[in-house]
Amino acid sequence: MKKWMRALGLACALALLGSAALAEDMPVVTDEPLTGDEIPAAEAERMREVQQMLIDLGLLDGAADGAYGPRTAAALRAFQSKNNLIASGELNEPTLAALREKSSVAGDARRVQQRLIDLGYLSGKADGIFGERSQSALKVFQTMAGLESTGEADEATRQALFSDDARAVPGKLSSGSKGDEVTALQQRLIQLGFLSGKADGNYGPATYAAVKRFQNHLLEQGVDAGLEIAANGIATPATQALMFDPSYSSYIRDIAPGDEDGEVLRLERRLNGLGYMDAEADDTFDDYAAAAASAFRSASGLGEGSTVDKATVDALFSADAPAAESFVPHAISRDDRGLAVRAVEEALFQGGMTIQTPGGKYGDALVTAVQRLHDYLAARDDANAALLEDPENLSIEAQACITGSWMTEPLTGNDEGSLQRIQRRLHTLYYLSKAYVDGVAGDVTRNAIRDFQTENGLPVTGQVDADTRAALFSADAIHKQLPYRVEVSIDDQRVYVYQLNDAGDYELVQTFVCSTGLGNSTPRGIFLDGFPVNTWHHFEKFNCWAKYSFEIEGDIMFHSVLFSKRSDSTLREGSLYALGQKASHGCIRLKVADARWLFNHCKRGTLVIVIY
Repeated sequence: MKKWMRALGLACALALLGSAALAEDMPVVTDEPLTGDEIPAAEAERMREVQQMLIDLGLLDGAADGAYGPRTAAALRAFQSKNNLIASGELNEPTLAALREKSSVAGDARRVQQRLIDLGYLSGKADGIFGERSQSALKVFQTMAGLESTGEADEATRQALFSDDARAVPGKLSSGSKGDEVTALQQRLIQLGFLSGKADGNYGPATYAAVKRFQNHLLEQGVDAGLEIAANGIATPATQALMFDPSYSSYIRDIAPGDEDGEVLRLERRLNGLGYMDAEADDTFDDYAAAAASAFRSASGLGEGSTVDKATVDALFSADAPAAESFVPHAISRDDRGLAVRAVEEALFQGGMTIQTPGGKYGDALVTAVQRLHDYLAARDDANAALLEDPENLSIEAQACITGSWMTEPLTGNDEGSLQRIQRRLHTLYYLSKAYVDGVAGDVTRNAIRDFQTENGLPVTGQVDADTRAALFSADAIHKQLPYRVEVSIDDQRVYVYQLNDAGDYELVQTFVCSTGLGNSTPRGIFLDGFPVNTWHHFEKFNCWAKYSFEIEGDIMFHSVLFSKRSDSTLREGSLYALGQKASHGCIRLKVADARWLFNHCKRGTLVIVIY
């Protein structure tokens, strides 16, 4: 009977873990510890609860079986030793109280771990042991949530972690990944200056290299080792967490004129993207880059100055960095590219000095247009003509002249220069074919002027009076309302078809992959006389056929890929596989279905073709 009473005393002690035991406040017998064979079978379930606490704490292997034997006693001794208790291996009141406390902590750790697992920050099972892996996962979550990255589950972290708005870990992105997540990643890399170009949603070599640059940057900054960042070009969750952290500062050191390193390249990429710098980004912080940085500082309210300090870096790479109203001006020369070149091109295009669509390169067409403007001004004894005496090199002052007021000044006389200027402008607004840009005042030109006046709400006289001139050379001049505009990008090897909507704007309705001519065999420009020719077209010189030929100008056509004979079964597969790259003798090749669409929809007089 005495042994039974002692066993019952132990059972009551174990019952302290349950609400009933707590309510009765039953004491634990401590003077005569029990061994496994003295515990009644009815209390095995209670023993399993104690064993489960030891398992949760990582001190007991296997399952909780309710048998209080040597393994359980050894686990109890280990627990007691770790918690400064008498390591007897026997259950007593201090041991039970400590078990309850530590088990509660482990349970809380398991809940945190399980939530991290559910959100994707941690893999494996929630074991209640909050070690390095769990701490690293929590740090990543804290970073993603905009909290201090401590690895400790404080109250703010718990609230964020267990809220309905808790952000799941971003999936790992690597080479070959595609989609909106990659686009967002690329946009952020561009913003931070690690990637140049456009965000296209494809994780290719350029994105891989940019991610690797960002990771190396983090390592140079001394990123927390617990986040396990490696320069491997893989956008791990930790990499993305830091990249998208709104409080992240990419600052490493000040940059001053004369510096040469990767930080300068990153800085110039961003200045380019914001429109302050109109030069190819490189790793040398020269005078022009310093001037661009100073312009950004002024626009950001940081005061003038060429040194880029932490405040400038943080402002420059922020999402709300102010864009430039205009780039910092600089001299330009033949073969240059950039915003300054495009500004000159657009002014000369709008002013009727060229019919070459702006492409951003200082090439032959631009040199010719500058020479035309020089001659035009010189004929009017305009002193600004002296600024344009070297059409291959333009100073800042020469550029200011070209983009200045000459376009809106009154035309003097009816000389050939003035007339051709009017004809060029009518051509670029789709009212006059290129063949009639000839300096001859004829009915075709007068009709084109009448059409322009009609579209722009002017009195229809066929004469270029002051109001017509002002409208004609305005940036707001209304082009002829043709149903279709077909653009051919030689660089992209794409055809873009736009359709005129009710608001008078062109909307993109079709995009075709194409093959333009090898070298420069496809002419660039604006073409107004295109029309469908025939369903099958024979190229005698090359002994081949194509479907749905559509004349652009002379022998230059849109047409399908090639066939050996007038039969669909004789497709030359090489011409199909070549789409997307230059391959023709000047014509623009399309897939059969795309050529058919153009053939069926675009009739003579319904479209303008722009090749650039």
